[in-house]
Amino acid sequence: MEDMCQQWWGKGYIGNPTDCTKWGYCQGQKLVSYGTCGNGLVFESSSGTCQYNTKVACSTSVAATCKAVTSPTYLANPNDCSSYAYCFGNGTSATNKCPAGQNYAANSNTCVWGPSCPQDSICRFMPNNIYMGDPNNCGQYIQCIKGYGKSTSCGTNADGQTLYYNAATGNCQPTNPCNGNGNVDNNPGIPGTVTPPAIDATKCKSATTSFVADGSTCYGFYSCTGKSKDMWGACPFGTEFSVTKQQCVSPASQVCLFDRCANTNLTYAAMPNTLCSQYKYCPNGAIGNCPAGYAYFDERYGKCVPNDPKTAICSS
Repeated sequence: MEDMCQQWWGKGYIGNPTDCTKWGYCQGQKLVSYGTCGNGLVFESSSGTCQYNTKVACSTSVAATCKAVTSPTYLANPNDCSSYAYCFGNGTSATNKCPAGQNYAANSNTCVWGPSCPQDSICRFMPNNIYMGDPNNCGQYIQCIKGYGKSTSCGTNADGQTLYYNAATGNCQPTNPCNGNGNVDNNPGIPGTVTPPAIDATKCKSATTSFVADGSTCYGFYSCTGKSKDMWGACPFGTEFSVTKQQCVSPASQVCLFDRCANTNLTYAAMPNTLCSQYKYCPNGAIGNCPAGYAYFDERYGKCVPNDPKTAICSS
């Protein structure tokens, strides 16, 4: 759900892609809360509400829906585009397979030719009638309509310039938010490529671990063993390298003294060594101070709060 929120500039409830009884809430491209529907209810993403499992199909399990419905119905298999199930209405079901080369289209209850799978979309878990970034094609967008969506390009403007979709603003723009230069501060929330620093062949000379931090970023490291020795690498977008754990971790779990905005989706970042009394606005690097009465900056909510959040950065 965190990855889904990163693709949506708006705010609202979304479904959990691993459990149809659970939900999350997106705001500012972040997952700010999550929960579970009551007994006998499943989350309906199009309306953003919990509904009776006899009225709404479970978006993650055919068996769960067929067990609950009381009237016969056909259902797409969310885990296999070429198959579908028939619920008999008494808790049992039968699975059927489309002919070779065809996929089941739930919106028309037919098997269709071609590689496309209408219901295989992130839109199954998103609100109805929204625009969001395509997680598989950065710079393109998806319009979600009743659980279905199709990746679409922004096209060109009046001057013939190619336009790109920016998931942080929900708009098309002439600059490509997917191209990074080692610093993604100008496009908070948009994963970009990172450029390695000048290679420092001395980093591994006295290393006692398999990986060492690059000493200039929160997310870069050197491999000090095997064929990849002295090679620079970068943690996945949204994570930082931990020397002690020898792996990439959440920025909330450790304190990095370098630019904490780079390679993350943070719009605001707490400043280290300030006990969270200061924060940085990532798009332009401006430093702010929390006011009296709200002395701590909480990165989870992107605002100053009255009580110490007890995160690693606030205890440094």
